[in-house]
Formats: sequence, structure tokens, C-alpha cells
Amino acid sequence: MKPRVPKKKKLFKTKMADQASSNGCAKQRWIKLNVGGKVFLTTKTTLMKEPESFLSRLILDDPDLQTDKVTINMNDSLQLFEKELSLVTKPIPKVTNADDVLIRVAYSGICGTDLHIIAGEFPSSTKALTLGHEFSGIIEKVGSSVTTFKPGDRVVVNPNNNCHVCSYCIQGQIHFCKTGGLRSTVGIWRNGGWSQFCRVPSCLVHKVPDNLPLRLAALVEPYSCICRGFHQLGEVNPEAKILICGAGIIGLLWSTLLHFKGFRNIVVSEISEKRRNMVSALNLGFTVALPDYLVSQQRESIRNGDDDWGFDVIIDCTGVPKAIEQAFNWLRRGAKFVIFGCCPKDSKIELNPFDIFNKELKIIGSLINPFTFPTAIRLTEDMAGAYLDFGKLGIQSFPLHEYSSALTALKNGVVSKALFVIDDSLDSKV
Repeated sequence: MKPRVPKKKKLFKTKMADQASSNGCAKQRWIKLNVGGKVFLTTKTTLMKEPESFLSRLILDDPDLQTDKVTINMNDSLQLFEKELSLVTKPIPKVTNADDVLIRVAYSGICGTDLHIIAGEFPSSTKALTLGHEFSGIIEKVGSSVTTFKPGDRVVVNPNNNCHVCSYCIQGQIHFCKTGGLRSTVGIWRNGGWSQFCRVPSCLVHKVPDNLPLRLAALVEPYSCICRGFHQLGEVNPEAKILICGAGIIGLLWSTLLHFKGFRNIVVSEISEKRRNMVSALNLGFTVALPDYLVSQQRESIRNGDDDWGFDVIIDCTGVPKAIEQAFNWLRRGAKFVIFGCCPKDSKIELNPFDIFNKELKIIGSLINPFTFPTAIRLTEDMAGAYLDFGKLGIQSFPLHEYSSALTALKNGVVSKALFVIDDSLDSKV
């Protein structure tokens, strides 16, 4: 007679959630697990095919486990699918490759690019995707071949990788990599930092100095892009007349960088009164003006025959084609124009080629951040005390579950930048 097999205790109530539901994660069947009154989300595939995962162990390996001894160890993340964001809970990413690093995220910024991705205006993965390419945190686990990092290290992530072997990479143009660069960016093509945990290759990870708070380290990625733009400018006379078009967060960060570098003859052009006030509140001593004022100044210079009026450097941070077109009229002879803001892909502007020829104008593009991440870390560290006041910069923090309020505040110009606070307790762990 066969021994009686005791019945397994029912620890979970399971319910299949159709993928077309509001969680926004399509093309899969999701299971909602009720554990002690708390609901968690995972896929049937994860549950049944990953026996080492937490949920699989509970159901398959230890049927006698008591619910009051269960420690829930899951990962909340903000996922995008078909232009819809949803907060989902899934197992923590596993360190599967030898060079993987698992990061417990502390802070993660919302970039203007993220808004374009959500709206479907910027290329990104068509699969369910966790956004976030500006984030800092602490290493949770490392792969077997990782020797330069260990659990507990405070880090920030460069989201852009490269192959090292294509025709662009071997010429040092890694940001044009045929498979990397913007074609593989963390938070755009692979899961990013709008999450409690994020797994990335160790080559993208950089240590954060002990005296730089992780909160400020979340600004390293945008500063790394600005460092690229500054490098692209080349040599600039300290007395050069510089115009920054646009006083959103990028215009404000450009302003702080240029002041830190010693430039003082700077005008910031902005149509929003609130943003103009932000520039003034930074106490940099820069002139703040409406674009219409510069138009009137140009007209007066034409009437007076003054061809000396204008700017030696113009940095556009608006990404607005009409603003770029207008600002070209304000360039002096031998001037440089940096197109830093990202315009819509199919946009067009009209320029007078004779002016480019006659004035020897230089038009400069700036794409992401090749080789600038270490510089940006030190720059952020050096500027932290004097320049990076979140209140003056208009940066506001939000918990991850208030993502809708964060995005609305950013879209409506209530804040210049929104920052997700995912685990601020990590900032005290030095």
C-alpha cells in the first residue's frame, strides 16, 4: 500500500491577469499572487521555469513553508508598453552573466528624452520596457568575473555601451557605434533605472566619490552630455559673448557649467517668466532676456550699421526649430552655434548659406557622452556645494508610485526636472 501523501498547503490564491489589462505588459499571461493579503505580479513563465526564483521556491520546493515566515523580496518597476506606463512588481533581476552587476537604485531622473519616448516620438524598444537612464545606487550583487566592484559600492551608470570593433568604434567615435550608442541605451532599449533594482554590464558602472551624495550623482549623466557639448565647442575666449537659448534644466546646467569654467559674459534667453526667475535665482550674474528683446537689439544694430552686435557662441537648449532659425541671425563673425537640444526627427530650418560662408560660422552637433563620464563625475563632485541646489534648479523629488504627478509637473513646467526617490536610505551608506 502506497504511503499517504499529505496535501500541499495552499499558500497562494492565483488569478490569471490578461495581458491587455491596465498593467500595460502585453504578449504574456501574468499571475497575481496573494501572499498574506498582499498581491504580487509575475509571469507564468517565470513562475514555472525559474525554480531558483523566490516565488517558484515557495510553490514547488517547500510546500510546508509557513506564510508568517515568508519574506517578500520583489522588484517594483515602472514599465512602458504602447505609450502607457504601469507600476508592476516582478522578481528581482538575476545576475546571469559573469560581467553582470545588480544595482539597488537610490535615485532616478526623468529626462526630456523619456517624455519623447512615452509619446512615441523617440525610437526605443517596442517590448515592455523599464525606462530611466539617469540613476545612481548601490551594488547589490556582481557576476563571477567582476573584480573592480563589490556589493555595497556606491555607483552611477553610463547608459551607453559600444561594441569596440565596428568602423566607428575603432576610430574613437563610440557614440556612433553600429550596435551600441543610442541603439542599446539602458532605459531606452534595455530595462533601466525606474526600478528598485537594475541589472547592467559592469563596463557601464562607475564608482561615486564618498563625498558626493547619490542624490546629486543622479545628475552625472546629463552633465556628461553637457561635457560632450563643451568639448565640441573647442577653444573659446574667456571674454566671449555667449548666448544660452532655453532655461529648462539643460539650459540651467549649461549655465552652471559655464560659470564654473570662468565665463561671465553670458545671456540666457527664455520665454517663460518662471524659468527666467530660476536663472536669476542661481545668482550667477548672467543677463536674462526675452527672445523678443534680442530681436529688437538685432534690428537696432542693423539700423545703426553695427555689425559688431551679436554673440560669439550660441548654445541652443530648446530643441525648437523656429528658435534655432531665429538665433542664427544673432551670430557674430567667426561664431559657433551648438545645436544641443534634440529637435523632432523630421523638423527643418532655413539658413542663409551666404551668411555661413561670409561669417565663417561653425555649426556644431553634440550627441550623448563619449568618454565624458569620469569627467562628469568629478565635475558634479566639485560643483555640488556652490551650484547644485535642487530648489534653485527647480528639481523636485517624487516617489516612484507618484509617477503620474511627476510627469504632469514636468510637462506643465511646474518643475524643471523630476527625480524619482526610490531608496533614499542608501545615501547614508558610505
